[in-house]
Amino acid sequence: MKLPVRVRLDIAYHGARFHGWQIQPEHRTVQGVLRHELSRLLGREVTPVGAGRTDTGVHARGQVAHLDVATVEEFVRLHRALARTMPEDIEIRDVHLVSPEFNARRSALSRRYSYRILRGRDIFAPDCWQIYFALDRGAMEQAAAVLMGRHDFASFCKTSSLRNDGNLCNVDLCRFAWSEDGAMFEIRANRFLHHMVRTIVGTLVDIGRGMRPAQDMAAVLAARDRRAAGRMAPARGLFLEEVTYPSHLMTPPDPEQGDRP
Repeated sequence: MKLPVRVRLDIAYHGARFHGWQIQPEHRTVQGVLRHELSRLLGREVTPVGAGRTDTGVHARGQVAHLDVATVEEFVRLHRALARTMPEDIEIRDVHLVSPEFNARRSALSRRYSYRILRGRDIFAPDCWQIYFALDRGAMEQAAAVLMGRHDFASFCKTSSLRNDGNLCNVDLCRFAWSEDGAMFEIRANRFLHHMVRTIVGTLVDIGRGMRPAQDMAAVLAARDRRAAGRMAPARGLFLEEVTYPSHLMTPPDPEQGDRP
């Protein structure tokens, strides 16, 4: 049986004019634009599989997708031409061969997101949540620390998207980087639930405003109920920064080995 020629795409996009990643009828999506250009270049319909289904208005610097091509020559065609076909709000950062077992979604070990908060108004900084009140940094950092480790994050998930097979996520990075005019929140986990990062940020901002104490975060987690958490932060401040994978899946098969035995 012949090994598939699997291609990895590293993608960045500005989400403001997209209705998210996933193809939707009558809406412009990142996956839809990529499918159109890939199919045009290869002469058949090809739909890339993405690492994460970002929502409407969410951005990415480190989105990953995969697809299969028929031959190495088709890969070379994509490598040479795909980046030049993209609209101004999508950037193809790399096109390379990977193991046939690589899957952009299922093979991911972790995903890292960032969220930007700006105190005050700046018409030249639209890709952040612009707020007009003071924030208690200590309280927000204390609450964020509670999220580290393995927890059921059902309280931070869109209720209709809760999974029957469990809502456990292992968070190994959760921190703020502060500046004079705002903050960048960063979180990394093995998986994320629908609206999880934006609901966490909204709850942390409520804590920073003094609307609820930092100690509430543990109770919110334990409740496993979306009504226990705060509001959801706007999409425009959220960025998918990085997706990590096992190193052995990054290496394509040796062409000298030919077909699978």
